[in-house]
Amino acid sequence: MKEEELYRILEGKICTLERREKSTEDRKTYDEVFDKNTLLTLYTLISKGVIQTLDFPISTGKEGNVFRATDEKGEPVAVKIYRTSTSTYKNLTKYITGDPRFRNIPKDRRGIIFLWAQKEYKNLARMYNAGIKSPEPKKLLKNVLVMQYIGCEEQPAPMLKDTTLSDAEKSYKSIKMMMKKLYEEAQLIHGDLSEYNILVEDEECFLIDVGQSVVLEHPLASELLLRDITNITRYFKKLGVKINEKELLDYIRGQEQ
Repeated sequence: MKEEELYRILEGKICTLERREKSTEDRKTYDEVFDKNTLLTLYTLISKGVIQTLDFPISTGKEGNVFRATDEKGEPVAVKIYRTSTSTYKNLTKYITGDPRFRNIPKDRRGIIFLWAQKEYKNLARMYNAGIKSPEPKKLLKNVLVMQYIGCEEQPAPMLKDTTLSDAEKSYKSIKMMMKKLYEEAQLIHGDLSEYNILVEDEECFLIDVGQSVVLEHPLASELLLRDITNITRYFKKLGVKINEKELLDYIRGQEQ
């Protein structure tokens, strides 16, 4: 199927493809996201009733773009599309190598991207099954991940960095408990935990962006855990919360005195 035909078929389903009024920069972004193979993947998901429409963009990250979408029941879902036309995946293999879940690592960029998407899906499933507040993964097809939408009808939940907390101490304790549960029950370390990868809805914190999250036996596990602790400590200390990094590390590892 030609790309022009795909655009015509999907035009009514994906509002972001209506690019006539978009800026040059927007058009460049959408061209990077909606390449022919990704359009075919979206077409398959729409045909199978996984999503009905792709409504509006939520965020743009290093790995991909997240959109608010609607499923066949009219309920909101989030769709993360991992870009296959950019070169931001050069260092991703260091988070995959050493993970017993992925023995064979592809050599080509597209294969690595598909594996990265699979890794995030598996990590989200572990977290959700462990009862950690995070988006529930619903469907993965190639470089497109469909998951639970966090937010209200009008807008997605804001990142922690854009939120004014009514009780910073309480929010810190919530995140602290999630970090411990992530370690003990999901057997994972986030690896990039900060105010940029935590959403806040009704004072509840949700962990997101877990593609780089590693299992405890991964060779980078200890280093990444310390980085997470440093990031969270830095942020909440600015809000006046008293934190001891060593005590937080011991708490997460179950070694507190």
